[in-house]
Amino acid sequence: MSHGPILLYFGHTPMEGAGSAIIVLRHLQRFAAEGWDVRIVPDWGQDHALCHAAGWPVKQLSHRRPWWPLFNPDRALSRNLRTWLWAGETQTWLGGIQVDGVLTYLSAFSDTLSLAAVGFARRYRLPLATLIHDDTRCFAKNAIEAARAHRRRQWILEHSTTAWFASPELAACYDLSPEQIGVLPPIPEGVLAARGKKTSAAPDSPLLVYAGNYWPPQLPTLAVIGTATRDAGGRLLAVIKENSAHVTLLRENGIEWRAPWPRNTDALDYFREHASAVVVSYAPKTEDMPWTRTSFPSKLIEYCHLGLPIVIVAAEDTAVVRWARARNFPDVFAPSDTAGLGAYVQRLRDPVFCAERAALSRFYAEGEFDPVAIQRRLSESLLRK
Repeated sequence: MSHGPILLYFGHTPMEGAGSAIIVLRHLQRFAAEGWDVRIVPDWGQDHALCHAAGWPVKQLSHRRPWWPLFNPDRALSRNLRTWLWAGETQTWLGGIQVDGVLTYLSAFSDTLSLAAVGFARRYRLPLATLIHDDTRCFAKNAIEAARAHRRRQWILEHSTTAWFASPELAACYDLSPEQIGVLPPIPEGVLAARGKKTSAAPDSPLLVYAGNYWPPQLPTLAVIGTATRDAGGRLLAVIKENSAHVTLLRENGIEWRAPWPRNTDALDYFREHASAVVVSYAPKTEDMPWTRTSFPSKLIEYCHLGLPIVIVAAEDTAVVRWARARNFPDVFAPSDTAGLGAYVQRLRDPVFCAERAALSRFYAEGEFDPVAIQRRLSESLLRK
């Protein structure tokens, strides 16, 4: 029998891959390593194999029972009643187990499980920590849907003990009391990703790497980076999901392509071994990717732990460029700045320059992007009474 605190998580099923699901996985793994007894209430229709392998019990909530009234999450009475019923169903599953803290990830695309988390935390008077990485309004089909989704999220965050935002810009989207607001960077792989040192490079032909999730509006920026890199005698590798039209466009602009590795750690090992620098980039204008004004790229945090130079190519009004400007981060370029990018690639042939930039990455990895410190802040917010 576990004697550690009990954590109940509601939300997207934690899993390997890109995006917030792996951020949740890392947090839960660290909770478990710290002695927390982790239990999962996942969203519907997702694979629970990883949870079972980790020994985390899983409870799938009922969509509806015959005697339950219809559910309309936009109506306060219906929302309060359904979340109260889900809380009771969850407690029945738990039996006599007393939960110590509740954690939820509030997705930009689905908020139902976070509503359920609020219901459970309110009914049993428990601390609730909510992770939020994106502004849902940026992904809504129309203004009416955006307003409704935002109001639901406002309600969820109002009833959270602590709302942990990926950026200050995202926190500013909500009306909350100061003591509820926290900024928590997406947690990186951490110690596992930091093992070993880079042992090989191609200084005569620097290799830049872009990897992870991408959106079509980013392709013009990648094309500019690819052209500038090639003209400066370097190479750009894009590690993204296969799309024949997009891969063709990349190759037409001199960009190499490969499919993502099955595991994130495999990708990080490759980058550490072969890359001269890693790229964080977005669309030329934030109008094409409006969430970049408030979302913070987890890949930047991950890359700091590689001990490699990092280059940011994005519009001035993105959250990542605001972060960089506030810290005098040196290697930030507009998506149209081919001359600046070309000069940067040429400097990657200089071992002294690379060592300085690698040290800068490690500075952030050991500071504000330290996974131990990030996890500690989250844990402490759940133990607060």
